[in-house]
Amino acid sequence: MPELNIVEKVIALEGVDLLKNLNPDQLARIASIATEVLIEPGETVIEPGKPLLALYVILDGAVEVSRGGEVLHVARQNEVLGSWALFDEEPLPVTARAAELTRLLEIKREDFYDLLSDHSEIVASIFQSLVKRFRKLVGE
Repeated sequence: MPELNIVEKVIALEGVDLLKNLNPDQLARIASIATEVLIEPGETVIEPGKPLLALYVILDGAVEVSRGGEVLHVARQNEVLGSWALFDEEPLPVTARAAELTRLLEIKREDFYDLLSDHSEIVASIFQSLVKRFRKLVGE
């Protein structure tokens, strides 16, 4: 399967709730730091107790999200794993394991911070998105 081009990565990133306020140029900047990762069935993406170092967008395949051995959700194409990983490295109390051969788009926190240091307009758009989420949560 050929590597995604920048436009295909932008399309995948448009589905990330945290990034929905970004324009195509800003998404292209993030797409430029996103890498494709192929994980085999049974391979773990997120483990309880381990810090989150990246956000993942599922390009194709399936990932089982479980807690204490109980499957909570099977994430599929365009779903996001570790959406807060870009801002908080605290471990999640879940395990995310590939249920089948799965292709992910990975955005590492360190690369993301490097990008943000040069593009404050992306920071402003993300904060705007976070504020909207918070207002919705508190019923404003």
